[in-house]
Amino acid sequence: MFSGLTPTSRQRKFCEGFLFFPIKHLRKYGNHIFRQYNRQSGVKNLLDMKLKVLDYNTGHAEDVDDYITHRAIPQAAQVLAKMEDFYTKMQEMASPTPGVLQDFNELFIHYYREVSVYHSVVLRNLKEELKPVLKPKKGDVFPEQGYDHISKVYKLVKEFVLQSKSIVHLMEEVVEKEYAIPQGPAGQLVALQAEIKQLYFIQKNLCQLLKRWETDKNLNGLQTYYN
Repeated sequence: MFSGLTPTSRQRKFCEGFLFFPIKHLRKYGNHIFRQYNRQSGVKNLLDMKLKVLDYNTGHAEDVDDYITHRAIPQAAQVLAKMEDFYTKMQEMASPTPGVLQDFNELFIHYYREVSVYHSVVLRNLKEELKPVLKPKKGDVFPEQGYDHISKVYKLVKEFVLQSKSIVHLMEEVVEKEYAIPQGPAGQLVALQAEIKQLYFIQKNLCQLLKRWETDKNLNGLQTYYN
């Protein structure tokens, strides 16, 4: 229907055409056409203020990147450090472990590996993939390059959230039933449980940011079609 043109390129071509066939009372500013009823109306200043709002890709990418940088990555690193400390202490006090603790030990090691991959691969790769959206091409008011893997990343983060929930529940069971964990590591386990809970809530919030981005992307597609 649109000859393969993206919303940004269509808008730009319309503005280019406007230069040759201006419409009375309309003005061009960047990739925007507007009607100025009063010279003092400040429409250009308003457009300057709203450009980031109108560009939903860059706006959402900035929110996700900022949240990963200041919340998700630091919290994941902190959980990894505390897990290493706890596991080291448990190994130093090595003793025959009941079946439940053996299961806990195996899940603990599995979860550590998951957090490690999540921290060093998933989150850091996502930050790299967001860079083109965060730094649009010069002259493009609306970057044409969106982020096409939002739904895949959302599912990946959501899966990790469920894993965090499972380990927290198992930790609660171990703490409440006071399985044979020495007093020192037992205190560390309680602190670690709190850190993993915090990681769980941070990743839930990251899921919400990604879901909001995906929803806006779908709505924008519908608006483009109907417009």
